[in-house]
Amino acid sequence: MAYGMNRMIWLLALIGLVGFSSNVEATEQYVIAKVDEVEITGFELQRETQRIMPFNKSFHGSISKDRLKVIQKMALDRLIDQAYKVRYAQANDIIIPDSEIDERVNAVQTKFKNKKGLEKALGNEGLKEFRKSVYRLLVAKKAEEIAVNSKAEVGDEELLTFYRQNTFMYQRPMQYRASHILIKVDPSLVGEERGKLLTKANDLAAKAKAGEDFYNLAYYNSDEDTKFVGGDIGYFQSGQTVKAFEDAVKDLDPGDVVGPVETISGFHVIKLTEIQDARLLDFDEVKSKIKQTIEDKKRTQLYDEWLKDLKNQVQAEIIYSDLKS
Repeated sequence: MAYGMNRMIWLLALIGLVGFSSNVEATEQYVIAKVDEVEITGFELQRETQRIMPFNKSFHGSISKDRLKVIQKMALDRLIDQAYKVRYAQANDIIIPDSEIDERVNAVQTKFKNKKGLEKALGNEGLKEFRKSVYRLLVAKKAEEIAVNSKAEVGDEELLTFYRQNTFMYQRPMQYRASHILIKVDPSLVGEERGKLLTKANDLAAKAKAGEDFYNLAYYNSDEDTKFVGGDIGYFQSGQTVKAFEDAVKDLDPGDVVGPVETISGFHVIKLTEIQDARLLDFDEVKSKIKQTIEDKKRTQLYDEWLKDLKNQVQAEIIYSDLKS
């Protein structure tokens, strides 16, 4: 692969146009495919292949020729989808200001001493064609924003209706908050050594029940990282912790200490710090989650319908023979 091509890919990775890799072979033939008058170049295929590549390498960083071909086909499919979006943008007078293109190109150029340095790195593609590629990328994103994302937005009334019709989804069960001191015990440990650990747990439980500062007891004695926050394990509900631990706290009042409680991890000294009764979560507490759920679903449906309609209007043409199925 030419030095200029490698250099360009490295720089494009810096501005988020591609992911970086260095062992891809791809055609540099100029126009490899078209959607009506919208062109797809070999340089764009190279960049898109590079972007996908890091997620498909083996543990040793290599990739088979067969797998590379699959990745190139995936990259080409994405570029064809982009070309359809560009065609939509052209048909609907969606434009990208030169200043926005300049901003993206200048982000690359700043890595060189001057414009000639960038042109050298771009090699056969040249600055003019690279700008066209950047334009296609940006205008495709803007077309999708207008045709899909803006139509997927939902208002408060729709969100509230969904909430009222699905209150069963937002019933929160009783929650507990507790702190604990864990004395780890190897399950295979028996006899005197196990007895020593149980004695230690009993001593800590006695101190905690007598009113010693639980935070300090956990900090200096617990065998778990929660010791750094005084043993606090946060909130949990029925079914989210081991049964012995859950059974030990469910009949306590906040401030009570129980233990040692034995689990597979060892001996626990537990202090219940808070109980939150079961309740229906307020609309404001779940509004953002509902909004994301509904809009994601609408966006996916709108996107699929939009792209299907675009593809029904004109067929993509694969020009470079090695990329044809």
